[in-house]
Amino acid sequence: MKLPGGALVRLLALIAHALWGTVVATIAPANALIETDAGRRIVRFWHRGVLSLLGIRLKTLGRPVDAPALIVANHISWVDIAALGALCPGHFVAKSEIEGWPVLGWLARQAGTFYIKRGDRKASAAVATRMTEAFIRDQSVLLFPEGTSTDGRQVHPFHARLFAATIEAGCPVQPVVLRYPDRSGAIHAAAPFIGDDTLLHHLWGLLRARGEFTVELRFLAPELPTGLTPRALATRTRDVIVAHHGNAHETPAEVL
Repeated sequence: MKLPGGALVRLLALIAHALWGTVVATIAPANALIETDAGRRIVRFWHRGVLSLLGIRLKTLGRPVDAPALIVANHISWVDIAALGALCPGHFVAKSEIEGWPVLGWLARQAGTFYIKRGDRKASAAVATRMTEAFIRDQSVLLFPEGTSTDGRQVHPFHARLFAATIEAGCPVQPVVLRYPDRSGAIHAAAPFIGDDTLLHHLWGLLRARGEFTVELRFLAPELPTGLTPRALATRTRDVIVAHHGNAHETPAEVL
């Protein structure tokens, strides 16, 4: 498959953008990208740059709550990370496979990502401890509790274990509905990153679809963890997201 010239230029620009991020992350003091206002602005700028170079418009309804909070969203694509990261400074929780992605895995770690090995209870407990510590430092954590991406037409059950951290810290959980609508309002066919698809192949498809993409984030009312178990809190959060999933009665505003 041959990339159109415009898409090739954008691919090269994305590579340059990633390399610029690498230089900044290399020279920045330890933890500066997550613990200082200047560092958080740089991270948001970098994520917005990714969306811009992909030609993806970012639209929102509502706004993120102030830190500390657990920001929870349904999961469709690796682009979800750029969309949330462009708006919400905080620590992402990501599967350990992402750490092995060239350049991007290292960049994510430098920006404060907590990596977790799926199915490993000890790893989950360690990440939960780091989440609690982040909440105590007035930092937010961003989580995709389905544990995998979907085709966007449904929301899988949420893994509850990491919700214990927000209960221990007593901070709110904010549900976020994430969608990639096409012109008909359905999920754009090129958006989901699922199955055996590779990062390069998926990126290729996004570059070819430039101008057709919008990512919508609906920030819903926060849920307080008082008196809830991790399972009850995870279930309540998912129920709220499902109830608003596909709701098009209110039009999100484009973020400049």
